Amino acid sequence: SPLLAPSPISLLKAVKNAAEIQGMRHAHIRDGAAVVRAFATINQRIQEGDTTLDECSVDEELCKARKRDPLFFEPSFPTIAGFGGNGAIVHYVAKPESCARVDASNLLLVDSGGQYLDGTTDVTRTFHFGQPTAEEKDAFTRVLKGNIALDSAVFPSTTPGCAIDAFARQHLWAAGLDYGHGTGHGVGAALNVHEGPQSISPRFSNLQPLLPGMIVSNEPGFYLPNRF
Repeated sequence: SPLLAPSPISLLKAVKNAAEIQGMRHAHIRDGAAVVRAFATINQRIQEGDTTLDECSVDEELCKARKRDPLFFEPSFPTIAGFGGNGAIVHYVAKPESCARVDASNLLLVDSGGQYLDGTTDVTRTFHFGQPTAEEKDAFTRVLKGNIALDSAVFPSTTPGCAIDAFARQHLWAAGLDYGHGTGHGVGAALNVHEGPQSISPRFSNLQPLLPGMIVSNEPGFYLPNRF
């Protein structure tokens, strides 16, 4: 039979209780430490001139660091590690037979996450292990300013995500720039890394209000085809 209305279970899952919120906070703190350890190792390998480091190696280092946590049991989704032009491919997946070598000559985009017994993470980070160009710095800064603007936005609890999506894009728009994907999605508490019904995107068809207790990612970006 056709779907006549959204399942009420989705909304019950989306609004987290106090225990779920606490678990998510703890998981993100530990996951953040693991990501820092992984990228410290990656940076060291690059500075030492390790020519075996590639996009797949980045995924391996992240998994190795996260596995040190006894509450970790698997990645929350396949790691997206794109160096240079590969970073401009949305949802890029590196393959051992064709993945790019990672060095200090360009930007590295990494979108990864972990499933823990107490929470789920989805973390996007962009690094340059050498000297970024003025264009790269400008793009990075505009994306960062959008991330901060969305994170610090104050709005009524009846506001749908589509109404605040522009906070994340405003500094890119000011330079005639934009990105072709949504800004944020719901994240489950030790469940699906992509969870509805809420989102933050230009899709005005989704009028689900962002309610207290919902957890939503904040992922603006900017991409130049074949460059970064």
